[in-house]
Amino acid sequence: MGGAEARPTLPSPDQTIEKYVQAVGGADAWQKITSRVEKGTISGFGPQGFDVDVYSKAPDKRVTVMHTPRGENYTAFDGKVGWLSGFRGPREVTGGELDAMKLNSDFYFPTQLKQIFSQFRPRPSEKIDDKETNLIFGLRQKHPPVRLYFDAESGLLVRMITYVQTPLGRIPTQTDYADYRENDGVKIPYRWTISRPGGRFTIQVNEVHQN
Repeated sequence: MGGAEARPTLPSPDQTIEKYVQAVGGADAWQKITSRVEKGTISGFGPQGFDVDVYSKAPDKRVTVMHTPRGENYTAFDGKVGWLSGFRGPREVTGGELDAMKLNSDFYFPTQLKQIFSQFRPRPSEKIDDKETNLIFGLRQKHPPVRLYFDAESGLLVRMITYVQTPLGRIPTQTDYADYRENDGVKIPYRWTISRPGGRFTIQVNEVHQN
């Protein structure tokens, strides 16, 4: 028995989530915001970046428009149906890809975690960019778990990993959030990087308008 090191006590999921809600401004401040327009640039699709606009409306509508020399590319979710529109024409999003789109389109995601997930499980902390994080798994019936990483010091969400179930297994999508700034009493990330097995891209927001 001698020589065994005591495991550090992990914060409960409730503690981690409450710290996150307070870090982004609190539930009351979020309820005062009902729409958001973000303008910035997107990189990762070739040697040059493109302008991008993100339109969000409560409770769950979101449209991303990427402006390219060949025209506009759209990613959209209207609360029920999701679709992508690019050079090859529009296609409807289904299955696990649609579920991930629903999560990303939830306008009040920071304050709705306990409604979105039926159960949470804490996991040993991991470091992201040399910073300690608190990791919890968000569980829902008939869906793969979602990994949520919160900065142990600030409480902010810094990474989310979702999975799409395919005949070849679970395919992960990792979203890293950074450059949080306050707007109208709420704090939102101005930069997010989405990584999939086929590649990655980053959106950097330069301008935000709310309500």
